[in-house]
Amino acid sequence: MSLMHEPVFWILTAACMAISSIPSMMRTIRKMRIILIAMLWLGICGATYMLFGALPAIISAVASVVWGTLLLIASLILSGLKSMPNNRFENR
Repeated sequence: MSLMHEPVFWILTAACMAISSIPSMMRTIRKMRIILIAMLWLGICGATYMLFGALPAIISAVASVVWGTLLLIASLILSGLKSMPNNRFENR
């Protein structure tokens, strides 16, 4: 069966992407939480590696890292845009 038709691969990839998007939703990023999120993410990527091999695990990891990075950048930009008017008028 082709990898593209394997539902377990897509479920694991979606789980990796969901876990990598958690830091962008957190108000404060603490070291212990990041370590726990990274361990969970590595566990799911490891399960992908054990079930399907190296290339699908790399594809899943890269897709989730890109997704998490884009969401983190977007959340930082949006939070900066929300607080920018407050900072501008507080200094006067």
